[in-house]
Formats: sequence, C-alpha cells, structure tokens
Amino acid sequence: MKYLLTLLFIVAINTFCIAQKFSTSIDGQLSIPQNDYKEVNPDAGYGLRANILFRPSYITPIKFGIELGLQEKARANQYFSGYVYGYYDDFQVNATSDIFSLMFVTRIQSAQPHLLKPFVDFTAGWNVFFSTVTVDELNYYNNYSPSYSNSSKANWAFTVGAAGGVDISLNRRDALGLELKVAYLIGSYTNYLTDPYIDGSGNVSFQQNSSRTNMLIPQAGIRITIE
Repeated sequence: MKYLLTLLFIVAINTFCIAQKFSTSIDGQLSIPQNDYKEVNPDAGYGLRANILFRPSYITPIKFGIELGLQEKARANQYFSGYVYGYYDDFQVNATSDIFSLMFVTRIQSAQPHLLKPFVDFTAGWNVFFSTVTVDELNYYNNYSPSYSNSSKANWAFTVGAAGGVDISLNRRDALGLELKVAYLIGSYTNYLTDPYIDGSGNVSFQQNSSRTNMLIPQAGIRITIE
C-alpha cells in the first residue's frame, strides 16, 4: 500500500510540472480528531502532507491542484527470537494504523508578490484508512534482511473542508516560502482499525471502530515556486 502511495505522488508531480506556473509544498501535519471521531479514537495522528498547485495565469488569484498526505495514528512493535528452518534469528514485528489523504484543492491567494500572503483553501477528496503489519528479520552479519508486509483492506471516507493560512516569503524572488495553515475536514462515516496490539507469541490484533471522521489539521512547511 505504501509503495502505491509513493508512486501516485511521483506521477502527480510529473503531471503538474507542465503548468505555466506551479508551486509545491511539503508540510508536517498534526491531525486532531473532532466530535464523535475524538470520542472513539482520541489519539492524534502525525505525518507529512504535500500539495502541488498551478495558477492558470500569472495574474489570476486562484490556484488549482492536489494534496496528498500520509499520517500514522498508532504504532506497536515487539522483538522476538526463535528458530526458522533450523536457524536461530531475531525478528521485529511492527503494526501501524495509518491514513492516506487524496484531496483536490482550490486556493484563493493574491498573485502579487508580498512578504505575507494570506490564503484560503477549499478541499474535497478522500481519507483512506488502513493498517499494516511488517515482520523484519534482524540479521547482524550481512546487509540482506528478509521482511514480510501485509496491509488491511482500505476504507475510504469522502471528505470536504476548508483551510486558512499564510505564506511568508523567504527571498526576494518569492521562490521560497514558509507555509503555515490550519485545515478543518468533515469526513464521512467509515470503519477503521485502531489500537494495534502484539502478544507474546507475535500475533497482531486491532480494535475495529466506526464513526464520522472529522479532524482539525495544523500544518507547517516549506513552499517552492517555479516559473
């Protein structure tokens, strides 16, 4: 699942590079559950979020694009030792609950160069809830460490929302900036897995929950503009 998400991100970058003027930003994000989502799953998520936006013309105060994000909601890991095919090895078992975001974004922002440029984003898309279990062989004698990975069925939640923020220019040409924003996303009802647990035998279990998936997401990162 994570390899597929990386491929989607690379394809998106190549697609939008043909625009007359485009910008991209990579932000750290903190996802704070709201309303009934908070009651069922109060843990905050953390991860990265990136957008790619293009402006139809140099004087238009509107940008269009996509935003991708990946956040981790919970993690458990455990170390084990044992015999496999007659050999004694050490293993690490990891279990995570994650959310991948795919959003279409419309941004209203002045096209004129300023030190501080406020903006408003309107977004619609999906949050994809999934969980992953990996087993890594810890081999201290060579660089090859076999591993096994498996992800749960993805549960898609349609999401709409808005964000407000400010772009702070970091150079005279406005090619580099500091992006600060806060988004509120209203998510539909869906099922998801939480609270990963690994017992003494290496068996992994999750708690299955369901609710609407509203969340508040503060973000901070770097914006790069290329003309």
